Amino acid sequence: MAHSIQTRTRAIELLNEGYTQKKVSELLKVGTTSIKRWKKEIEEYGDIRCFYCTDNRIAPKLPYDKLLEYYEENDDELLKETALHFNCTPSAVHRACKRYKITYKKRTAIQRTKNKRP
Repeated sequence: MAHSIQTRTRAIELLNEGYTQKKVSELLKVGTTSIKRWKKEIEEYGDIRCFYCTDNRIAPKLPYDKLLEYYEENDDELLKETALHFNCTPSAVHRACKRYKITYKKRTAIQRTKNKRP
């Protein structure tokens, strides 16, 4: 749940007045983790940001055509290698492949031979 700027600034004001994070949490009905994060934002950036910085993130969905083209050219790439290519996390690649029903290499050859029984 996104909290308003007024709630965030009020929480910081209460902290500055001497209230504990737990007491502020109870008064404003927000989690203590949120209050800690807002306090950290004030210390790092000087103000409370309404939206979190997304400069280094990519679009939430990987494009189907580019992902399919990449796997046609590099058919035995690992998730980590694919994630490096698309500048995202391996779990994002996994979700995209599952969504588009694209198969990919899951383990290296060394790992596969270790798991086989004699």
